[in-house]
Amino acid sequence: MLVAAMLLLLCAGQSSAADLLAVYRSALDNDPQLRQAQKSRQAVVEARKQARSNLLPQLSFSADVTRNTRDQVFDSTQFGSFGGVQRFNSHGYSLALTQPIYRHENYVGLRQASAAIHQADAELSAAEQALMVRIAERYFDVLAALDDLAFAQAELRALERQLEQTRQRFEVGLIAITDVHEAQARHDLTVARKIAAQNQVSDSREALREFTAGDVSELSLLMAKTPLVTPEPADVEQWVASALEHNPQLVAVRHANEVLRHAVELQRAGHYPSLDFVASRSRAVSGGGSFGGSEIDSTTLALQLNVPIYQGGVVSSRTREALLRYEQNREVLEQQRRAVLRQAREAYRGVVASISQVTALEQAVISSRSAMEAIEVGLEVGTRTTVDLLQARQALFLAQRDYARARYDYILNTLRLKQAAGLLSVDDLMQISRWLQR
Repeated sequence: MLVAAMLLLLCAGQSSAADLLAVYRSALDNDPQLRQAQKSRQAVVEARKQARSNLLPQLSFSADVTRNTRDQVFDSTQFGSFGGVQRFNSHGYSLALTQPIYRHENYVGLRQASAAIHQADAELSAAEQALMVRIAERYFDVLAALDDLAFAQAELRALERQLEQTRQRFEVGLIAITDVHEAQARHDLTVARKIAAQNQVSDSREALREFTAGDVSELSLLMAKTPLVTPEPADVEQWVASALEHNPQLVAVRHANEVLRHAVELQRAGHYPSLDFVASRSRAVSGGGSFGGSEIDSTTLALQLNVPIYQGGVVSSRTREALLRYEQNREVLEQQRRAVLRQAREAYRGVVASISQVTALEQAVISSRSAMEAIEVGLEVGTRTTVDLLQARQALFLAQRDYARARYDYILNTLRLKQAAGLLSVDDLMQISRWLQR
């Protein structure tokens, strides 16, 4: 095929060209959005460990050593005044254990932390799938830009030949000067298109390089023939059902709803009593004092009950605040649900439409080439004009460009459909990479 041949010439020596999967693997270690999701999940895991620690015993130890100086004077009617300065050392230690028996907020906090982990898992999955789609979009943006450049270069070469032939025909009086001007105008416009295409190639490569730390100057190209597979199952409502169940963004919002629901219960727990088991062991040794030295050992075992009665209404207010935030997020959930429905249906229609477009545009390329060849013959015998040939050649290159883009759109719409349904995986990128020629 002409398209493949031109692109292969343009990107000759691609034995070391990177394919889609290689670019994605490079992006895994370099994409800031994905790293944010990974760090966020790690932080949430630590938060759950903290929530669990509230259920475990709390043990503390303290010790002290003190140098005491005491100036005492005693007045007595029998003995008169007596006393003086006393200096002595004292030391001691204390070991305290607190085991929560019932603190409702601790159990709620643990459930809330578990829901937050599920939310972080879904957000990480969403970030991974979004990265796959973004990489594919920018990868095929580069290929589309290379197509435009290849078509502009091929059209420019053809127009240069056509312009020279037109000038020769004008010089011998076969055509009017207007044909020369028309050919020159098309030539100049194509030069401008080529410059714009070169700039677009650089811009699209730079956009792809944003995700990776590697070289993206050489990329594997899409093979001339790639399979066009209708979505399976071929029922949009089944894809919608999968999206409602598995779409990671929707799943993340659901778990966020659970986190906020637990937050309401957590605030209500401020009304509940708490019960702790408290044990302590202490020893205090004094080397002096008014009545000489002393050693005191103490052991305490207790159940400590705390019943909140009134805290100025702050608990009720915080509960209402948490409830309003929970209800707010329910609206976010409904908004996300509707967006997922739309994305799934649009992506499904996009895949089906892309298949039809690729088939139609492939035929359009064949028809445009046949029309151009017929006009070339007509120009030789005088039945067609130079303008007719210029228009036919431009129509051919436009058809080739649209055909190439339709193939890329088919692949991207397939990825978007699986992303919306929550089914996108690295296996899909591996399959696409098999369609790329190195």
